[in-house]
Amino acid sequence: MPYKVSELAQKVQGKVVGDPELMISGITNFENPGAGQITFIQEEKFLPGLESSSIACLIVPEKILSSSKTLIQVKHPKLAWAKLLSEFHPPRHFVGTISSQASISPTAKLGKSVTIEPFAIIGNHVEIGDYTVIRSHTFVDDHSKIGSHSLLHPGVMIYDHSVIGSRVIIHSGSVIGSDGFGYVPTENAQEKVPQVGNVIVEDDVELGACVTIDRATVGSTVIGKGCKIDNSVQIGHNVTIKEHTVISAQTGISGSCKIGSHVTMGGKAGLGDHVEIGDWTVVGAGSGFPTGKKVPAKQIVFGQPARPYQEARKQIAAQLRAAEMLDDIRKLKKQVAQLEQKLKISAVSPADQA
Repeated sequence: MPYKVSELAQKVQGKVVGDPELMISGITNFENPGAGQITFIQEEKFLPGLESSSIACLIVPEKILSSSKTLIQVKHPKLAWAKLLSEFHPPRHFVGTISSQASISPTAKLGKSVTIEPFAIIGNHVEIGDYTVIRSHTFVDDHSKIGSHSLLHPGVMIYDHSVIGSRVIIHSGSVIGSDGFGYVPTENAQEKVPQVGNVIVEDDVELGACVTIDRATVGSTVIGKGCKIDNSVQIGHNVTIKEHTVISAQTGISGSCKIGSHVTMGGKAGLGDHVEIGDWTVVGAGSGFPTGKKVPAKQIVFGQPARPYQEARKQIAAQLRAAEMLDDIRKLKKQVAQLEQKLKISAVSPADQA
């Protein structure tokens, strides 16, 4: 559906610079500008490239005052662009039907306008809130609870007694509430420790594909409100992650770790058990944390093992210079050997020489 620039500006509380009647037929990204479309930039250095393109309109920060293109000035261009993406590409609407091919326990409690697709399985005493969508081949085990307006994509596995909040999105292949990795070594075997806790996923969380969250040994593994977790992340038993933390793909978090609020973790980070990371900390990709490591709030850390940013930079710089330093050491050793040889010769007396 086409929109006037003025209509789009109103939706994002922006100010139009240029033609408010210009019609916009689509939305795109910076790399693929097209005629009749709108995109965004966050820095003025990208403006000349888009001015020479066929793009119709740009969402820009308030500091950009003029352009040959029609502009929408906003405080946060990328956020405004994201909102307009939903205008041009509305999310899929589910009509609140329950398939006759789904298996639903008679003891389950379903809210109004719940959607349950074919081959989904809903266990005993499960509670599902209003407008929640359970897609095909998803399994919700006994005594689990799911809030309202949540979406479980195909093939999600929810183990028993799990608690999923409202407006939660869980992508395909994710497993919530599998046993924690707990064993007691004996002389002849590894004896399993029963995992009798559960998992709590609070409101407004999004879990990517193939995320695995272990149930607590005792108590709860907790994913705080508003957390966003990327694909293929493993979260161990009794982990607590506070609100609005972001975790990138292939990160592994061992049991009993405590992650603060508003933490940002890069991909492939690895945490040993009982690690604590303070609020608002940034963890670089590939960082490693030994068991029991405590990181204060508002730090930037990376490396193996993870260290404060400035310290890690110096160590990496030293590693990059290692080959050059090795050559220098070889040269110095050769010079020292030559000097030692000269000293030996000069130490011989004239009589000895005769």
